[in-house]
Amino acid sequence: MSYHDNLERKGGAGDDPLSVNDMLVTVNDFLASAPGYDVIAESGDMLFGGLEVRVPAPGIYMAQGFYASMGFGIPAAIGAQIGTGRRPLVLCGDGAFQMTGVEISHAPKRGLNPIVVLVNNEGWSIFRPVTPRQELLEIPNWPYAQMAEGWGGLGFRAATAGELREALREAHGSHQFALIECTIPRDDLSPISRRYIEASAKKASAGGSAS
Repeated sequence: MSYHDNLERKGGAGDDPLSVNDMLVTVNDFLASAPGYDVIAESGDMLFGGLEVRVPAPGIYMAQGFYASMGFGIPAAIGAQIGTGRRPLVLCGDGAFQMTGVEISHAPKRGLNPIVVLVNNEGWSIFRPVTPRQELLEIPNWPYAQMAEGWGGLGFRAATAGELREALREAHGSHQFALIECTIPRDDLSPISRRYIEASAKKASAGGSAS
């Protein structure tokens, strides 16, 4: 079994409410049609969800899995594009973006143009299944797409796979950086995150620990 087998490809016009699964499928389709991007996965659900992403050569995949500290994605994308010259696509949650995401405002000055696919589920969703005090996971709902425009980039909002597909197409054709704000249900997670949390819970109840 390979990681990308975890994604479910749905039929239809792509006008159902967007899920993390649908978002990852759409990103994979985009990368297959436009090879050459580096992919940077932020910590949190995207650290797990990013394992589903297939990056065609010469692009590379980067994630900060050892410490898994949030706030890696946007600064890493800026550094990666300076270092490689390839355009990065960032998979980022809203919680991590609120830590270091404003660094994207430096992109125009440096002639950089990352595409940020931002999961907006109004909080740190990766911890929701395991945290009793849910109020600790709430964060302000920033106007992410508008903020990107204020910083000199393109801002999009996507509530369906079709809207995400169109936003990626427009972002790809632009020399500006772009932020695509994906509206995701609060309790939705990537398939691998769900499986990991379920396995961890089973081991904990059996007196073991997840590795």
